Amino acid sequence: MDGLCDSFLPVFLFIYLFMYLLFLAIIYFSDAKRLQYDVLHGVLTLVLSFSHKYYLIQQSKTWNDAKAFCRATYTDLAIIKTNEEMAHLQNLLQTQQFGSNAWIGLYTNINKWQWTLDNEPLGSFTPWSNGEPNDWLGNERCLFMYQMVWVDAPCEWQKPFVCFDDRKTGADRYILINQYKMWYDAQSYCRQYHTDLASVRNTTENLIVGTMKYWTWTWIGLVRDPWYWTDQTTNVSVIKWSFGSVNDYVNKSCVYLYGGLSQANVEQCSNPMPFLCYVFPTQKKTIRMKLKSSQDVNDPTIMTAIEEKLKQKLKDYGMAESITVTWRKQPDGVVFHKEE
Repeated sequence: MDGLCDSFLPVFLFIYLFMYLLFLAIIYFSDAKRLQYDVLHGVLTLVLSFSHKYYLIQQSKTWNDAKAFCRATYTDLAIIKTNEEMAHLQNLLQTQQFGSNAWIGLYTNINKWQWTLDNEPLGSFTPWSNGEPNDWLGNERCLFMYQMVWVDAPCEWQKPFVCFDDRKTGADRYILINQYKMWYDAQSYCRQYHTDLASVRNTTENLIVGTMKYWTWTWIGLVRDPWYWTDQTTNVSVIKWSFGSVNDYVNKSCVYLYGGLSQANVEQCSNPMPFLCYVFPTQKKTIRMKLKSSQDVNDPTIMTAIEEKLKQKLKDYGMAESITVTWRKQPDGVVFHKEE
């Protein structure tokens, strides 16, 4: 049934956008007496991209060499952003009975931290608790402190937090908020009511924040560099991280999948292993228009307006990333030609 639905999807989208384009043409060319769609006078091109198609390459390469190979031969190292894409990839691994490790296109600068206030990089002052930071399960991107020591932790945990307000002076610039929020919600609160989450860049600031009257771990404004896909997006919600020892994530920045479980883990990028590439299957469709109007149908303002309306409609239905819309220009640089 899924395959049948997939086969009808391009046709459905094509018909839907065809009808919507007809509606827009009537609006923008309101003096049109008739509209026909059987003779080429203007062409709108739709490129429809569907779920990624994955390829398992059972040659051992470093992460960077694997990325270069995928970009030269396919599209890129595997990017997985939806449950559907993860299911396709799992099916590939099961079909090929692959139970080892394989690079995917996910990475981070595991040792890069920055203060959110002015995006200032972490300096030499780093009062980490013993054994920290360890990025346990690859999910500890944020930082809280207690009694002047730091620990990395999942940003989704809810903790009190300390804001910084540059409108005040001295120790009064640091405000303890005894509300339990996730790190990003705490940051939003501080930016709305004060300036930002507090930075603790030296012993003086550490003493001020570390001796506030709180009884539990408290968020401050230090955050780790996020996970990036090779297309520079950061949506990793579909990734399931495997369990590991405390130090599994120290100095390791590239991600692989364990084929037997399809769980993610991190490794040093220089270690060679098999890898997964992907391509975008695409289909190109055209909408051909003939219209009768006294207006300049090649007016760039009107052409752009129709194109933007179509793009907004695609965005409304969550299709903006999978479909591109462009007018096809004739050799002389215009879209519409008068009928001779």
